[in-house]
Amino acid sequence: MSVGLYKYNGNIFNDAEEILSENIASQRMYDKYLAPAIEELNIYYFQDGAEIRKGNLDSVMSELELLIKWVTDNVEGDDLEYLLCRLQNIKKIILKSLENDDDVLYIF
Repeated sequence: MSVGLYKYNGNIFNDAEEILSENIASQRMYDKYLAPAIEELNIYYFQDGAEIRKGNLDSVMSELELLIKWVTDNVEGDDLEYLLCRLQNIKKIILKSLENDDDVLYIF
């Protein structure tokens, strides 16, 4: 299992077509590092179960920067490289994927 970022063409609850699927972290890495960081940092928008919209983009980007800093300070070795790579990539994808006000990205 893993936690990912998803975008759908249409309403997610009405058999919408998946148009974006990007891995954020394996479930193990999410549970071991990101979940504790999210709790410690009081992350609201960038977590499992979240919806990201253009209107909350500034908050999401700020939260991602906090997570990147936390990971840099608290993770070592291969896990550090993996998480930094994934979070930096997700940042770019979020910025490219929110094209209009109706776009929604989901994390689960």
